[in-house]
Amino acid sequence: MSDKPAATPDGYCTNKEPVPGTIRTINAFATGPKFFHLHGRRYAKCPCGKETSLTGRDNLRRHKQPQE
Repeated sequence: MSDKPAATPDGYCTNKEPVPGTIRTINAFATGPKFFHLHGRRYAKCPCGKETSLTGRDNLRRHKQPQE
């Protein structure tokens, strides 16, 4: 696929922008607001096909592209 973002020589994806509309939060809602802030994880998909967690600024964390 030619629409994948570039990768570094060691296999890490260079893209930091999540695909719009793919951000989701998992597994902390029932624990209450204090723990939700600490333990709620926000995930989004990258155009390279990998799903990874987000940083505080809604950028994707450093991740390797999936191997074909």
